[in-house]
Amino acid sequence: MNMDGEAAAARVDAEARAAALDTRNSFLLQAPAGSGKTTVLTCRLLALLATVDAPEEILAITFTRKAAAEMRNRVLEALHCAATGVGGRELEARHAAAAWKRSQSLGWNLLDTPARLRIMTIDAYCQSLCAQLPIATRSGLRLEIAPDARPLYAAAARRLLERALSETELVAAAQLLFARLDNDWGRFEELLVLMLEERAHWLPRVLSGEGSGAELELRVAASLTSVVAGRLEAMRALLPAPLLERGLVLAAHACATLGRPFATDELRSDPQDLPRWRVLCELMVTGGGVWRRRWNRNDGFLPEYRREKESVLEWVAALAALPQALELVNDVRALPDAQLAPADRQALRALSLLLRHAAAELQLEFAARGMVDFAAVAAAARAGLTEHGQPTDLALRTGNAIRHVLVDEFQDTSIDQFELLRALTAGWEEGDGRTLFAVGDPMQSIYQFREAEVGLFLRARAEGVGALRLRSLQLRRNFRSAPALIAWVNAHGARMFPARDDIRLAAIRYLPSIAARTDLPGRVQVHPLPDADEPAEAARIVALVVACRAREPRSSIAVLVQARAHAAPIAAALQAAGIAVRGVRLEPLRER
Repeated sequence: MNMDGEAAAARVDAEARAAALDTRNSFLLQAPAGSGKTTVLTCRLLALLATVDAPEEILAITFTRKAAAEMRNRVLEALHCAATGVGGRELEARHAAAAWKRSQSLGWNLLDTPARLRIMTIDAYCQSLCAQLPIATRSGLRLEIAPDARPLYAAAARRLLERALSETELVAAAQLLFARLDNDWGRFEELLVLMLEERAHWLPRVLSGEGSGAELELRVAASLTSVVAGRLEAMRALLPAPLLERGLVLAAHACATLGRPFATDELRSDPQDLPRWRVLCELMVTGGGVWRRRWNRNDGFLPEYRREKESVLEWVAALAALPQALELVNDVRALPDAQLAPADRQALRALSLLLRHAAAELQLEFAARGMVDFAAVAAAARAGLTEHGQPTDLALRTGNAIRHVLVDEFQDTSIDQFELLRALTAGWEEGDGRTLFAVGDPMQSIYQFREAEVGLFLRARAEGVGALRLRSLQLRRNFRSAPALIAWVNAHGARMFPARDDIRLAAIRYLPSIAARTDLPGRVQVHPLPDADEPAEAARIVALVVACRAREPRSSIAVLVQARAHAAPIAAALQAAGIAVRGVRLEPLRER
């Protein structure tokens, strides 16, 4: 990023931070790592406290207890500093003073009654909502969340398959799907477990359409058409018209040689044109997905066609020069047919039937074990807020009591949680004094194992949440990392992200950061070890640590690894070299 670009980004950042404290409007704030989002959230919450009649009118939702505790402590610390006039962070001081004045004038006594601050995890909030539901609505389920729900999914899947061996309604559907899975019982069970884990995605479709699977079938067909059309449109946008026209001519030549029909009409993004796109892609790349360098008679280019071979070679060289062209070409090659085959439609109907019964078995398993998963709690809370698409009395009572909602780590919102926000804000309108403030970084989405859908971030940015439209803001300054590290990540990290956002594919483009602190030293060095085994990698790390200690004897050194198993040989090598090692947070994320 050049100096002009950095200046523009810094200006956008400053404007976003100021706008985020406008308590009259709703926002979606994209805040990359190190951008100070906790400070922005804390300042907004303090600013809101200065405007409400009771602190309970503000609901701040996080995704981890640690984040909730951090935000609560920041708010209470700021209020304490405002009350005593001692210390405090400069950015929070003005808002804390106004919030403390409001607290004193209305007798909130927040420092003595901090529980009045509604700062909690989204799971805790869902549980609190479910506790207010009628017994009938809860379906007799206890709301204790299982630390690991996978055994519950496995038990439900196994019981369904056992039923499918004998029950008339299920036998034909199970046999059809067994045949498509090579009669592999274990694989069938594992796929059912995976589907139960992700039931928030499909359960509403399966339960609608009078249970016939028609809704699921329509949804899959529509998704196929949308994905195919989207990829083809991206391909059209990438290829300059002269290159596309030249490709059509070359493809027509190759097909004529092979005795195959090929129309040279304009290529569209219509899925009906997918077969012609495939012909073009096969001319561009090999079966291994790399740019072609040779063509023979099997490709439609006889030895005597030297001019045509030179032309196709030049054509592919021009294509290879286009950014991200190879990735997109291989995407198009991998696209399925946009139309569902009759056999696939029949399989979807069978799958829909079995999934409905699998979901029912899971409910029975929940009841028998006295435990549920996160998705069940979120679904129960949402069900308590909406009925036939309309807000319930609980929703209206809750929505009227809450005037401001703040959501941290919004990129980790699941479909059920997103719908919960829609239900919670049902009836809210722009300008009525109620606001939604969501902050997150879609580049950091990590909770796919809890049905997080990063595409929801893009959807909220484009369409809002319910009737609420969210003004989009972006933070660009990084206060945590050294300039050299930020520059390196900007240069190399962007290559791992797509060129543009795509809601359908939950694709997020890279947003470069700029260094806010120039006083931090640092550098990035890469030590590639092609085809190296674990001992070689461990030896290289030991050498680097020894060299670093020789330069800076008192330095603290961290070695980050992908998994606990990856750490063992490195730790052993360091200890063998007489270097003390301490393992920190080596347990898998799913266990935390």
